[in-house]
Amino acid sequence: MELKWIQSFVVAAETGNFREAAEKLFISQPSITVHIQLLEESLQVKLFQREHTKIRLSEEGKFFLKQAKEILQQVEDSKRATLFYANQHRKNITIALSPLLVETNLPHIIYQFLMEQKEYEIKITVVDSEQMDEQLLANQVHISIGIGRSSQHLIHAEKIMSSPLQLVVPLDSYDDETGEHHDYHLLFEKYPLFTGHLKEATLIEPLLEKQFPFIRTMTIAQTYIVKHFVKDGLGMAFLPKSIIYKEMMEGRFNIIDFDLFELPAIDIFMKYDKENEQLLPLLKKIRDSYMY
Repeated sequence: MELKWIQSFVVAAETGNFREAAEKLFISQPSITVHIQLLEESLQVKLFQREHTKIRLSEEGKFFLKQAKEILQQVEDSKRATLFYANQHRKNITIALSPLLVETNLPHIIYQFLMEQKEYEIKITVVDSEQMDEQLLANQVHISIGIGRSSQHLIHAEKIMSSPLQLVVPLDSYDDETGEHHDYHLLFEKYPLFTGHLKEATLIEPLLEKQFPFIRTMTIAQTYIVKHFVKDGLGMAFLPKSIIYKEMMEGRFNIIDFDLFELPAIDIFMKYDKENEQLLPLLKKIRDSYMY
């Protein structure tokens, strides 16, 4: 006995017509007829008396109708109870990401985890790294991933990646005949240097100005805008390797092998409450997935 047979029977009994029942259930009239026949065979009784195009319940049909409705109601009650139970036991995690990481592989890693762990629901919010500690302490987020450690002893900070800065320049900085163009004077004369998007990149400026006093800068706070401007040929910038990996593979701009002095690296930390065991599977997924 299948649930769809019972449903077809109840609707047919209420409408008194197989065609109307089919329309209400959005199935074909022959399907209704088959469902009723199969249900009658299962119960070994006739549920309807058929008179040409009209039908009416038999005595057995009247008896079974009450039970059929109770069965359907029990199924609906079970669905609601199960959904309520699932929602009560669903694990909700809010993750704060630095704007720097939005265009990395991190969102894809989180998506993979969500597909693997069906009991989790994840909300992602974009937060500046400086504001992450405050949101963690206020329980507004459960995990934050951004630049720098935490100054709060209640917050555990785990370094998951160290990404060196690289000098990124537009594609037209290459000479088709000679290959890479390493004349830094010409580069800094031709392009402004985007700055303001990273503290570590700003610290490079005094070292550059000693060698290139004519250097021009343009302050842009958002790293993703800096990337787009470089791709559009509007300037150059020092950017972490981790956030330009995709563009490097696709040949969207050029990477200069900068050798005038050692460039700093950007350390990315994952911060969270160590006592929250619910976070452990996701933390492990992120920890194991990073390759940089």
